[in-house]
Amino acid sequence: MSPAYDRNRLVELFGDDAATLAEIEHEFLDTARGAHEEIRETEDLDTIARAAHRLKGASGMIGADALSQVAAAIEQAAHAHDLYRVRRLDESFRHELAKVATLMSVSR
Repeated sequence: MSPAYDRNRLVELFGDDAATLAEIEHEFLDTARGAHEEIRETEDLDTIARAAHRLKGASGMIGADALSQVAAAIEQAAHAHDLYRVRRLDESFRHELAKVATLMSVSR
């Protein structure tokens, strides 16, 4: 099973400067938590799809593949006008985000 977050992808993109990596991780977590809040607080499926799409890309870029997959599933559900499925995916979203946050805090 692959880890929830692969810090090596960040190192490949930005180098191995600890301060830079910590800043990027902090910004990612802010973005991810903001997207989660945005998704949870609205029933507007276009807004949900946009927030999930942003998170899907950002997660994939840093190596949080499972979180990226959950975001992709939320985006698909929103495009399918399936708010019920969006809401059902929330537990998976929170779980994967928590795993990524834990790994990021350990790597500092």
